[in-house]
Amino acid sequence: MRKILFFIAILLAGCSRDPNVRKQAYLNSGQEYFKSGKYQEAVIEFRNAIQIDPRFAAAHWRLANAYLQLGSREEAYHELANAVSLEPKNPDAQLDLANLLLVRRQYDEAQAAVEAALQLQPDNARAHAILGEKYMLTSDRPKGIAELQKAIQADPGRVEGYAALGAAYLANGQMADGEAAYKKGVAANPKSVQGHVALGQFWFSQRKMAEAETEMQTAAALDARAVPPRLFLATIYVATNRLDIAERIYRELKTLAPDDPRAYRALGMFYLSTGQKEKAAAELESLRAAKPKDTAVKARLIEVLIDLNRMHQAQALNQEALHANPADPQALLSNGRILMAQGKYREAAAALESAAKSDPNCARCYYLLGVAQTSLGLGEVAKASLTHARDLAPQSPATAAALAQLEAKSGNYGQASQLAASALQANPDLASAYVTEARALIAKRELPQAESRLEEALKRDPGSLPAIATLLSLYMREGKTQAAVTRILPLVEQHPQNAGLHVLLGVAYLNLKDLDRSAANARQALAVDPKAKDAYSLLGSIDLARGATEQAKSDFRAAIAADPSALGNYLALESQFESEKNWDEAKKVCERARQIDPGSPIVAIRLARLYLDHGGDINMAVSLAQMAKQRVPNEPAASDTLGWAYYKLGTPGAAVTQLKESVERAPHAGVFQYHLGMAYLAAGRPELAAQLLRRALASDPALPDAASAKATLERLSRRS
Repeated sequence: MRKILFFIAILLAGCSRDPNVRKQAYLNSGQEYFKSGKYQEAVIEFRNAIQIDPRFAAAHWRLANAYLQLGSREEAYHELANAVSLEPKNPDAQLDLANLLLVRRQYDEAQAAVEAALQLQPDNARAHAILGEKYMLTSDRPKGIAELQKAIQADPGRVEGYAALGAAYLANGQMADGEAAYKKGVAANPKSVQGHVALGQFWFSQRKMAEAETEMQTAAALDARAVPPRLFLATIYVATNRLDIAERIYRELKTLAPDDPRAYRALGMFYLSTGQKEKAAAELESLRAAKPKDTAVKARLIEVLIDLNRMHQAQALNQEALHANPADPQALLSNGRILMAQGKYREAAAALESAAKSDPNCARCYYLLGVAQTSLGLGEVAKASLTHARDLAPQSPATAAALAQLEAKSGNYGQASQLAASALQANPDLASAYVTEARALIAKRELPQAESRLEEALKRDPGSLPAIATLLSLYMREGKTQAAVTRILPLVEQHPQNAGLHVLLGVAYLNLKDLDRSAANARQALAVDPKAKDAYSLLGSIDLARGATEQAKSDFRAAIAADPSALGNYLALESQFESEKNWDEAKKVCERARQIDPGSPIVAIRLARLYLDHGGDINMAVSLAQMAKQRVPNEPAASDTLGWAYYKLGTPGAAVTQLKESVERAPHAGVFQYHLGMAYLAAGRPELAAQLLRRALASDPALPDAASAKATLERLSRRS
């Protein structure tokens, strides 16, 4: 007997060392964890199986499904690709991969995976359904509907088919057919939780809340532990402002399905969606302690901490995430946000470029990258990033608003208005879009309408610095600066630690020539935030007003050092050098500004004028003027600069065309009249030349070219 037991022991020991037995044991254990909703534990077991046999296709497939449950799509994609490569004849793995490829917008690859599955199983209902979804996503709706109908024919009891067909009909504008499809799904399987949920979602989309609530309650009654109908019930309660009932359901879900991420994450997401960020942070922190392996919870917590400006905590957690996975796109994105909050825009842009590289379909990565590039003064590069973000997520109001701001900055006010309107259509409470609309209206001199849009912005965000700054600019333009002071003072008292508000109040006092109060606010802004770059610019303007030009230049240099991307400080410094007739330094400063933003029309105009009037490459001046004219075709200074460049180049006919346009748009600008007069003279039209030169001297007695104008008139007089 002892020999038999010894033999059995040796046999079992041998089995325990057999890699095939061990990997199967890990696979079986992982599947048990998966069935229990313990997805992190399942991941560990499936990984153990793969470690024993890297070519174990079943383990790669199961691991992918566990990752999907945890919301880790990139990891799931790689595992599914491995599973399909190792075992191409697994139709379920092919279809799981096809689903993910649709999410990644790799439509052709998704169709290839579905067709591979259909070759194995021509009547596979799920395959037809996924192919139908692919056609719907690529706007081939008739084919999409046909494939979904095939899915139902292949499996009439499969509720998912009716739900997908109903959604397809709705997308095609066939509301009655859509409603009928959802109802048929319930009729085909009255005990199906999913069928009632799908019908309830349809009623919700039609704003029929009572019917939606009834279907969700029916679904919940069919399965006492079903998560989806309870989640959607809570959504209905939030939509109908019954927040206390929604919160109670979310709390119950944590107990009902403690291992289901959809259930235990729901309460934190509820707090976020209802603007209760402190509660959200507390809930997510509690979840992180209870579910330390759930990386999605940590990622969400980091984002909330950034929103709450708790950067130290956010950075510490994010460094942990990056240490665990240096290529994690969410951690890289959060790192970019943290660096932007610290004013480190170059480092932020690098982090966000890495995030976009890790997840090429991440619209938010490209949006934030565009914001960082805008802050660096890289207008054209930022526009490309934001445009790509909009291609990936066309409905994003934030991206449309950011693009609108860039277009307005470039003088493309029509395009800016269209983008701002698009942003407001998606989100009527987006203050930045109202500000952009106002700036476009100001450019068109529609000041009352602009003020109305700014008031709309301030209704949504009373502390919006861009809105207040634009309103202040408008009030100063209309001679109502004291009204702006009255508007800003209470905000400063309410938010004494807001450096931006102190700067704006200082600007208002400067306009009122109250230099002491203006300087006091500039210094207070720097006391609150030593990096308040606009405060240095304000001090420079105050010193100029006091006649302290050397100190003013020092202030503007400090402003440039604090924010090398702010063009206004370069232009202020360049203007001072111009007033001193220090043309070489003026050109150097303007050239530095052009390096910061090669696409800025105002910098191009300034630099072209310096080259034309004070020595420089004429061809480069022409190129700069042409670019400016293309960017701001309705700006008189752009037409004037281009016309003057043509004059210097020796093409008076082209010069006259441009200069006439500038004079028509700004009939009282003496320098424009002078330029047109000289162009007429070069074109052989002395009478018109004399007329324009006399107008120039009358319009501007301090005309810089007055001596040249008078001398030319004397020569013309002697000739006549």
